[in-house]
Order: sequence, then structure tokens, then C-alpha cells
Amino acid sequence: MTLARSMTPEHLLQDLGKRLRHLRQARKLRQLDMEDFGLNYKYYQRLESGQVNPTLLTLHKLASAFEVSVYDLFRPEQDSNPHYYCSRT
Repeated sequence: MTLARSMTPEHLLQDLGKRLRHLRQARKLRQLDMEDFGLNYKYYQRLESGQVNPTLLTLHKLASAFEVSVYDLFRPEQDSNPHYYCSRT
């Protein structure tokens, strides 16, 4: 994911969808399993395909389901190591 590519809303939604798919598959969950977290699986399918713009409440549900922060939902794959921290000085 490059900065220029992520600048358009369409690409941002596509990148988020890829990240959601990665997080779900890493936890060995099916799209249907997302209903256990309060997300309709048909809606979740559309999230993964980048077809819908999720609300803040939906982002919170997703972060809770995957046990990550909302910020982590938007982190590029190479920065997704949970032990990676940046210090701001």
C-alpha cells in the first residue's frame, strides 16, 4: 500500500478490506463467524470487498473481534507486528 494509492476513498476501502480478510484468516474465522461479533455476514462480505464505508461503531466492532485497536485496522501489513512500537519524542 503506497501513500498515493491510499489517498482515494475507493483505494482506502479496498486496502481496509484486504486487511480485514488478513486478520480474519489469521484467526481461522469464516465470514459467517463474524455474526458472533454483531456483524451480518453479508455486510461483512461487502466490507472485505471494499464495497461499503464502515461507521465508527462498525470499526470498533471489527477491532474488538480481531483483538486489535481501530488504528491497527488501517496499518499496512508490514507494520502489523504487535511488538512494533514507535516512540514519539
